[in-house]
Amino acid sequence: MVLALPHLDGEAGPTLQPSQDNELQKQYLELLQMKIELEESCKKKDELLRDTQRALAEEQAKRETAEQEKQLLEERCKEMQQKIKLLEIMFNKSIIQLKAEMMIETENLLRKRDEKIQRLEAQIEVLTEKKQNDKNDCTSEKTANDKEENRSEHSWWSKICDLIQELTSLLAKFFSSG
Repeated sequence: MVLALPHLDGEAGPTLQPSQDNELQKQYLELLQMKIELEESCKKKDELLRDTQRALAEEQAKRETAEQEKQLLEERCKEMQQKIKLLEIMFNKSIIQLKAEMMIETENLLRKRDEKIQRLEAQIEVLTEKKQNDKNDCTSEKTANDKEENRSEHSWWSKICDLIQELTSLLAKFFSSG
């Protein structure tokens, strides 16, 4: 805004009185002061506007950077979730496979145990039959030996019979205890 004093004609000049001239100068100086203040105010507003625009641009850049980082983190999170799902699937398949293998191994162990039990039962049956036969033999032999020898010692047949009885009871205890 440019303010200037109106040009005074040469004719009008001499008719002005000095107090009017001072008044005009005073008004002129006031107007100049207002002009300077308005210009300074405009400069300050321009600086403030530039600072504000700069701050807004920085804030926008920060927001864009934060948004990019957020997108990267979301992508990583999705990748991690996919990896976790894949690991869960693999883990579940492994568990199923291990259970199947354990089932087969358990069945094999049970089958072997049952076969062993059957063999032992057959052996016990054979031993029991022998024992019964030997007992009958032992009893008749013992009485004959006792009559002949008339000793307080047991004969070797009685010792064999005692051992067979002891073996039978041990086997019975072994199988009854599991």
